[in-house]
Amino acid sequence: MPTVSIVKCDDYESEKVYHAIHKSLSLLNGVDKLVKPGMKVLLKLNLLSSSQPPERAVNTHPIVVRALVRIFQKDFGCDVFIGDSSGSVKNASTFNAFRITRITDIAEETGAKIVNFDKDEYVDVHNKDYEILDKFRIARTLRTVDFIVSVPKLKTHGLTQYTGAIKNMLGSIPGNGKKNVHLIAPKPTVFAKALVDIYHMVPPHLIIMDAIVGMEGNGPNAGQPKKVGLILASQDSVALDSAASSIIGFEPMAIPTIRFAHQRGLGIGELDTINVVGETIHNVSVPDFQKPSSGAQDFAGKYLPDFLLTMMFDSTCSTFSSVNHANCTRCYECVRNCPAGAMSKENGKVIVDKKKCIGCFCCDEVCDFHAIEMKRSLLGRTLLGMAKALGVEKVE
Repeated sequence: MPTVSIVKCDDYESEKVYHAIHKSLSLLNGVDKLVKPGMKVLLKLNLLSSSQPPERAVNTHPIVVRALVRIFQKDFGCDVFIGDSSGSVKNASTFNAFRITRITDIAEETGAKIVNFDKDEYVDVHNKDYEILDKFRIARTLRTVDFIVSVPKLKTHGLTQYTGAIKNMLGSIPGNGKKNVHLIAPKPTVFAKALVDIYHMVPPHLIIMDAIVGMEGNGPNAGQPKKVGLILASQDSVALDSAASSIIGFEPMAIPTIRFAHQRGLGIGELDTINVVGETIHNVSVPDFQKPSSGAQDFAGKYLPDFLLTMMFDSTCSTFSSVNHANCTRCYECVRNCPAGAMSKENGKVIVDKKKCIGCFCCDEVCDFHAIEMKRSLLGRTLLGMAKALGVEKVE
């Protein structure tokens, strides 16, 4: 039975965060036996945005990173590395993500080593037990360190509903490789299976989730910060995602990444078989947490068989991009980031070819100006309306 620890932490005051993480690790029992002095420990962050500051709750907060560096350097005597690949494919985007989140400053102050996965050497990964991705490339450092700590941010996601520990490992793939995943897996359910393939081949040894301030609504970039006041920890990504998604009002097994990973035996997603220590889920739940507009199908998670749930998920999540030109600053980040080539410049404006658009949210993830509007299919809008009318979902 996997263990998930839940510890309250009201804000990002440095000592509070340090003690909350320290307590969360002590509640797991056994982490000190896994981590040995002299080990190379990699903190795999969630640095989606290369331009959003920490208070926007898009990226892993720097105070959480600082506390983890302190713990693994001082308490465990390890050599600490900090790595990720940003969601944008723009040149120097990951470099800018480390800078804007002040991770660069932390590295300079502590001696921790930053690893820009986009500039790292890569290794080819072959998955014999794949469902969607039989091979892909990851940053070489993920194979040379002794211990991987995933440090995801608690957020909603317009395509996958929820993004946490499992999805965080998508950032193991450098640069354009993430765009290729979207091209291979354009449908929401297929994409979720691809994410589980990646997690299968790059599982972290430990997960520490930054849930002090999460993101609600149409995350992972265009939503709004929401105080949750928690640090979660586990050695099982699936179990942690199950607990975290439940806290913000989801039915965990209705989240495809959790369900598929559980079904493949890559972790435990059923709450009643997870040992939750510290705070209880009931005591820390956030009942008014806004879900993304793709969350209309979640109310059926307890009642529909898998094949109908899958159909409903794809129907409610299927989208195409639209540009709000009044908000567009013409930075063209969306054009560069579109894996399907559906976005282009025409007389200075961004134009979307709906026939090419695969609804992958890659444009939405990198737009900092709310200029991207993801439009739903007729069926998706109908199901969303039903969910709102029935009062079973609180969605934007």
